[in-house]
Amino acid sequence: MKQKSLDIALLENALAAIEKVLAHADSELQGAPYLGPTANVPLEALGGDPQSQEQRLRTSAAQSAINICLSSAAALVDVSQALMGTPKDRSRQDLEREWQALITHTKIASRSAYRAALIMAAQKNLVAAQGLAADEAEDLSILTH
Repeated sequence: MKQKSLDIALLENALAAIEKVLAHADSELQGAPYLGPTANVPLEALGGDPQSQEQRLRTSAAQSAINICLSSAAALVDVSQALMGTPKDRSRQDLEREWQALITHTKIASRSAYRAALIMAAQKNLVAAQGLAADEAEDLSILTH
């Protein structure tokens, strides 16, 4: 029983850490949702010069994927905690309803992760998704080698 309590405590710590990173990622997103390549929104409608508009969309793609992946991870950790928990005195109907809710939460997390994959697949590479210009990417590669 001690191992189960330790595992649940570790999952609680993992969930807290994911939520902290998610809060930080949300602040980085700054309310600029990823519009995606099929949004059919003219770049002029976003304001500013066209180059900075496209930069914002790319940055938002990476930030949106981060946000979605972290949210999905948090949901799956939450489901894992529930699966590790000991059922209390509940009716058979309550247990079945909770089980169906866990299945639904797992499906939603899976679909969210797939959505993040679609956002990522629409980008050419990590550098493009992060909105870095080619010269910035070269500067980064110099620093990492």
